[in-house]
Amino acid sequence: MKVLNELYSVMKTYHMYNADSISAQSKLKEAEKQEEKQIGKSVKQEDRQTPRSPDSSSNVRIEEKHVRRSSVKKIEKMKEKRQAKYTENKLKAIKARNEYLLALEATNASVFKYYIHDLSDLIDCCDLGYHASLNRALRTFLSAELNLEQSKHEGLDAIENAVENLDATSDKQRLMEMYNNVFCPPMKFEFQPHMGDMASQLCAQQPVQSELVQRCQQLQSRLSTLKIENEEVKKTMEATLQTIQDIVTVEDFDVSDCFQYSNSMESVKSTVSETFMSKPSIAKRRANQQETEQFYFTVGGFSGS
Repeated sequence: MKVLNELYSVMKTYHMYNADSISAQSKLKEAEKQEEKQIGKSVKQEDRQTPRSPDSSSNVRIEEKHVRRSSVKKIEKMKEKRQAKYTENKLKAIKARNEYLLALEATNASVFKYYIHDLSDLIDCCDLGYHASLNRALRTFLSAELNLEQSKHEGLDAIENAVENLDATSDKQRLMEMYNNVFCPPMKFEFQPHMGDMASQLCAQQPVQSELVQRCQQLQSRLSTLKIENEEVKKTMEATLQTIQDIVTVEDFDVSDCFQYSNSMESVKSTVSETFMSKPSIAKRRANQQETEQFYFTVGGFSGS
């Protein structure tokens, strides 16, 4: 939402400066027309004058000529001011349009990254350990049932096949395909021209060329820094992920030792409570797992931002 608000603000700035540029251009054209009209009017009046006029009339014509020249000079000054104003507004409009195009490209890249990469990473963060934990729980159940009652082999074999087919990657892919309207990126934001301004490329004319070069150098420097930071975060995430995977994939689902004395359920409960669940390593491993998972989510959240 913040990115979209910034893009909307940049677009409004571009529209405002472009409107000012168009208005200044219109005023400049109006001044040029007034200048042409005044010059044409002066020429016609001078052509109508005759050199045989009396002295008094001659003085009047000289005064009228002086007034016309003064009017022409005023129009010329007004034209120069409007020309300078148009040049200034045109330069502002070009800079604003360049800024808008850069913001547009950055916004599209951010949206693409979110839907193509970040959503998948977020699902991985939330889903991490679920399939491994489910695998261990079901295998524990299978080991107990196989030792308790051999007659249930056919049903237990079906459950075991289901456990063997657990696949986090395919399940995630199936989820994203089932709700593709949520996980597919939207259409790119297109450049919206304003009042006939159809230029949709960055303008590298001389007034803004040095500024663009400086901006490009700054962006390249920033991208290099971000690349190094992302590589370090990626290495940390991969190492943490491997640690969590090692924790959650421990093959401790075999409980055959619980049935070494009796196949009764009471014996199972007693043996489990005394041996399996009372092991000090269980509590320690769970504490380490929780701490590692918290660190992984922290690093993952930093990477996603």
